[in-house]
This record gives sequence, C-alpha cells and structure tokens, in this order.
Amino acid sequence: MSGMDFSPFFSKVAARVVPSPLREFFDALQTDETYIKLAGGLPEPELFPLKSVALTLPDGTNLEISSKDLVAGLQYDATAGRKELIVFLTDLTKRLHDPPTWRTPGSPDAHCIMTSCGAQDGQYKVLDLLLNEGDIILAGDYVYPNVLAVIIPRGCSVQHIHSDEQGIMPDHLEAYLRQWPKPGPGQVTGGKIKAFYCVPNGDNPTGIRYTEARKKALYKLASEYNFLIIEDDAYYFLEQRPLYKSFLSLDVEGRVVRLDTFSKTLAPGFRVGYVTAPHGLYRKLVAVSQTSTQGTSNLCQTIILTLLRKWGIEGFLAHCENIGAYYRRRREACERIAKKHLTGLADWRSPSGGMFLWVRFLGVQDSMPLVMGQLLERKCLMVTGSAFVAGTDARSPYVRISFSLATDRKMEEGFAIIAEELKKIREDLENKEQ
Repeated sequence: MSGMDFSPFFSKVAARVVPSPLREFFDALQTDETYIKLAGGLPEPELFPLKSVALTLPDGTNLEISSKDLVAGLQYDATAGRKELIVFLTDLTKRLHDPPTWRTPGSPDAHCIMTSCGAQDGQYKVLDLLLNEGDIILAGDYVYPNVLAVIIPRGCSVQHIHSDEQGIMPDHLEAYLRQWPKPGPGQVTGGKIKAFYCVPNGDNPTGIRYTEARKKALYKLASEYNFLIIEDDAYYFLEQRPLYKSFLSLDVEGRVVRLDTFSKTLAPGFRVGYVTAPHGLYRKLVAVSQTSTQGTSNLCQTIILTLLRKWGIEGFLAHCENIGAYYRRRREACERIAKKHLTGLADWRSPSGGMFLWVRFLGVQDSMPLVMGQLLERKCLMVTGSAFVAGTDARSPYVRISFSLATDRKMEEGFAIIAEELKKIREDLENKEQ
C-alpha cells in the first residue's frame, strides 16, 4: 500500500536527517526490563535529589506521584513521549477528531502523536523540516509573529491570502495558486509552496474561526495543488461550543499536521504540547528531536499524566469547558468596556474564542507610532498590527489587545487612555484641515 510522498516537501537538510542510532536503540528497548542494560548512560535513580512530589489541586484534592512514576519522570524516556501519556492523547484525539487515516488498518499515512516542548517547539521543527531558501508558506492576512520569525530568516516568504470571518477565502487562494503550473507527480506547486499555516480557532491575532465548510474547501485545494496544512490549534478548547470539525478530522490523505498544547488548558510553564503528524513526517520529527531536545521534560509529562489519570478524558474535557467559559466571560467584559470607551474611535469583530480583541483604530494608517509612542509612555501595552505581517515596511491600523489577564479595572484604565490618545489624533487632523 503506497502512501503520501513527503520527499518533495522536505528541505535539503531534512532529507538527509536519519534517526540517531543511540536514541533509536534506547527508545525501542528501554522499557523492557528483561534486558541487561549495559548500553545507555542512564544515571542511577538512587542519586536523584527528589524522593517524593505531592500535588494539591484547586479543590483541595491531594495527589502524590508514586515513587515509580517519579523515577520515570526524572529519568530519560522515549523521545516521542511517555508511553502512557501518548496512549491518553491518542484516545483523546480519537474522541475529538477521529482521524480518517486511523480507520484503514495498516495505512502508511496513519497519523502518529509525539510530545513537544510546547506547540512552539512542534511548530519550529515542522517548519524547519520543510523549508529551503525561496520556499513559500501560505497564510491569512495576519500571522502569529513567532511563525514569521521561523520563516523569514530562512530566506522564505509568507504569502498572505485575504481572509473574512470564516478564514482565508478559497477563491482568493485559488486565484493565487493558478499563477503557478499544476504540480506533477512528486512535485509541489511551483516547487516552492510547501504548506498552509493557520490558527483555526480564536486565531491569533484576528480571533476568527474557520468553519467546517471553509476547511473542506481549503483541504480540496491542498489536495489539488499538493501542499500540507499546518493546523496550530492552541485555542481549540477556548472556543464557543459546539466545537467544529478540525482539518485533522477531514484528512483522508495524510497531509495535515496538527499542533496542540497544554499551555492554555493547564499551564504554559509545563512546556508540553503534542504534534499529530502523518507517519512519514512523524519519523523525521522524532529523528530531529532525538538530537535536539531528546524529548519533552519527563517530569512535566509525569505531573500532567498524574492529573489526567485522576480526571480521565471526561474530567479533562470538563476542566477545559470551565477554562473556555472563563475566557468567554473575560472577552465579554473586554468588549463591553471597549464599546464604552472606543465607540466611534475604533471598530472590531467579536472574536469567536481565543484571548484577543483585534481592534482597528479609525483614522489611523499605522498604529505603530501610537502604540510605541504615546501609549507606551503611558504604560499601556498592546501589540501593533504590523507585527503580524511579513515585511519590515508593513503598516497596519490594527492592534491586538489581550483580555486574558487584565482585570476589569485595568481594562477600564487602558481603554480610557487609548480613547484619549485617539481623540487627540482626531483633533490634530481636524485642526490641520481647517
């Protein structure tokens, strides 16, 4: 059974990446206690400085990590992640997304899961495997800056495709793709277009949400023009219910790479995320991790695993619903305060989820001077829209305002300051026109 050919997607460096023989050997055999282990340089557990770790949950429940789990958490482990955690994540992914590649026994394109040091680590490694100088990543009008920071220094470019409230527009994407010859067997479009990147729920920064119909249309184009889809879904659990089908749930060919994280549902300090990738790409990701991070922190995985054992899938999903409900209340407060202070001075589209309000300053061509000038001087912090656009000369009237942490009182202060400065700009323009 032939599968997806990933060779045209891999960078020249990635094509030469092979598994580390030491890590492959270790990953395959380290859990089998019948072996006499004279190979790996594993430290003696008796020398570890921690002998017990206890956790206290918000409801007062106490959980203690068993001595066996603690030793495992402090020791080297398989590069892809602790086996029991991978099993839990596999069950969770089956429950939420039911990848079509898992429905065909023995499919060479079957998706596999590995942990990462947060979604950012997974994102970096995926892009690093794909990009040669001159390659192109497709994206929406505005893109998470850390993605730009990976792509641009490699001499690659981001092709921004116009978006509406449902995501990038398929007709605009198809019009761009038609400029290139259709790819032949073993080719990508133009020899350059490697992937489409998106944050499909509560997009960072715009807050838009890709509908299922939009995802199906974009997946069809990905299949026709042979590019991958990188689904960076950090805000999935913060989304309004019901949750939409993911790109992963539509992936019959094995061309979707999904990035998930515990940063928004548990805590970012764990630095634990996970990548769900088709097998051909998964093997390269593991090989790269074997010689870079060697895997995600086992201790952090062990703490998370202890929580997940306590909760089970139902308990974890209930926890996530509470988290999502909290951020929805914060969003509602933010919009209420913004309406009070910024009506007539700015506009915005209500975000479907996430943590951000994407605000356009009316009568302002570029928010950068205001954000980095008067607002910064008054200790009012936000991110200028130009930070989300490829190109050093980018100008944008937008700002990204986070409602995840600031109290209502702080937001009142902040929006009042923004309003004062926008009114000054408007008065200055009116005086110049007179």
